[in-house]
Amino acid sequence: MRDIRRSQADEEDPDVLAYLQSLGRRLVDASKSGQEFEFFLVRDASLNAFALPGGFIGVHSGLIAAAESESELAGVLAHEIGHVTQRHIARMLGKSRDAGIAQMVGLVLAALAARSNPQATPGLIALGQQMAQDQMLSFSRDAEREADRIGFDTLTRAGFDPQGMVSFFGRIQRASRVYESAAPAYLRTHPLTTERMSDMQARIREERYRQWPDALGFRLIRARMQALIDPSVDGLRRQAERFESQIKEQSTLDRAAAWFGLASVRQAQLRWAEAYDAAQVAAELLQQEGVDKDSAASALERVQIQALAGQGRMQEAIERSEAALQAFARQPRLVLAHAELLLRAQRLAEARRWAESLLADRQDDLRAWDLLSKIYAAQGERALTHRARAEVFWLQGALAASIEQLKLAQSAKDADFYHASTIDARLREAMQRWRSERAAMGPQSGRDTKP
Repeated sequence: MRDIRRSQADEEDPDVLAYLQSLGRRLVDASKSGQEFEFFLVRDASLNAFALPGGFIGVHSGLIAAAESESELAGVLAHEIGHVTQRHIARMLGKSRDAGIAQMVGLVLAALAARSNPQATPGLIALGQQMAQDQMLSFSRDAEREADRIGFDTLTRAGFDPQGMVSFFGRIQRASRVYESAAPAYLRTHPLTTERMSDMQARIREERYRQWPDALGFRLIRARMQALIDPSVDGLRRQAERFESQIKEQSTLDRAAAWFGLASVRQAQLRWAEAYDAAQVAAELLQQEGVDKDSAASALERVQIQALAGQGRMQEAIERSEAALQAFARQPRLVLAHAELLLRAQRLAEARRWAESLLADRQDDLRAWDLLSKIYAAQGERALTHRARAEVFWLQGALAASIEQLKLAQSAKDADFYHASTIDARLREAMQRWRSERAAMGPQSGRDTKP
């Protein structure tokens, strides 16, 4: 993990991550597996999702953008949950004892890299994706059928349309026939047979038909992923034209999502006034419809707050942020965004209070530690700055770098007794873990022979 670059908080999309985690929790609860899962976003335009050892499930941004319904997206995630709960990945890795450990390490590294930093070293991400697409990691037909069965039951119990799974797999099957040389990446590790499609269609026939409306959160997050699927100048221009066309043609809720997509494009283009106006129209449309805003609707507020700040209207942005914190029950991503605003406004004591309050309940929040390190640095707190940087490296898996930062924190000599004690304790813990990891890896443990 030492090759993972420093976390780039501005490049992360906490609203998308929060939506994925929420959708994932709903499915995991319905699966009744009792296992821990973590869902993370991979910024890749391809149509793909994958499961990794330890309950990590990666979702490509291209999959979210291409989903025609929330049930389609949920169907893919339910299928991947099935692979994890039935231990298909562990079984495959176990078939090759020599390569199994190396594969698992590579896959988990890729999972942690994508989770901690979407801008992680391309080579490391490529390693994990290559392994996930390797023939040795292709799921067997029996495993696919079992994951279909588990996924179908999970999808139904979670309250989604089971037709979503069938429609998604049917679409990628048709795409693979038309474009054999450019078949969706998902098919490389999930062989799709006529028999599988027949089995899924038979299950559908047993279900009663009903309407399955998409959640507001899905509509907004899909629009955001569509907006940012190609961040080039031409790509953003094309998406803006697409959303402007949709605004004229669709239902009110879809028009609201299109306006939000357009706001996301303008945000990426740094056209802040237009971003604010587009998000405002989306909010007004939702209000007209009397839609009960779910937690994902805070994404609208975040765009408008960032747009105000982008225009230099910092006081308005802070006031709007304070209102959003009340309206959305202090969602962690809103707390973090509020602390970032206060830092930009040089209101350091307030920024510190908000960031530290977030970490009181979320010690593994990498972005909060990264922000807090900047706040401490602005306050001239050298020991605490190094301590916070140590936590960032720790969460990224760069243990040697974390130890180095903790030693720098010790040598800074400006911490009070309490903080000095926590730094000492954390360093002892880090050293113990470092020695344990090196002992487990044996003599060929890589370049880091000393922390």
